[in-house]
Amino acid sequence: MTLIRAIVAAFVVFILQVTVVHRMSVVGARPDLMLVLLVVFVLDRNPVMAIIIGFSLGFLQDLGNASFLGMNALAKSLIGYGIARYASGFLPENIFFKSLLILVASLVSSIIVLNIMSTFNPLTVLVSFFRHSILSAVYSALVGVVVFLILKLFPRRVVRSGGRY
Repeated sequence: MTLIRAIVAAFVVFILQVTVVHRMSVVGARPDLMLVLLVVFVLDRNPVMAIIIGFSLGFLQDLGNASFLGMNALAKSLIGYGIARYASGFLPENIFFKSLLILVASLVSSIIVLNIMSTFNPLTVLVSFFRHSILSAVYSALVGVVVFLILKLFPRRVVRSGGRY
């Protein structure tokens, strides 16, 4: 994916996250489209690039809610690094495992964000985690399944030896 396409995709997903996702609420849970995009972007990347992508997407998401600026940038950077370092080469090319990866990444992101928002109050973190985060993570994983199914329809170009397509 070229840089221009990635930037356009990030802005389109950001606009969808800010405008449309609020209407897609199910029992107070909303999917994290930026996290799904992060997983799509950082699979099969090196960890440094994944940190840069995670920070960029997280900072863009933070611009939607500037009261805790940097909170999502930190969470997405850590998640991007974790996916690129530990999950990229080891997961099978299966939509189930990719959706499970989104579920776990969403739960980790929620733990990081809730700790920052509640100033590390364990009781508040636990209550908010069980009330909202688990359902939001499942919702994000289901959206991720749909995204990966759509991406499977568009085959990637394979570069042969010698640099030819």
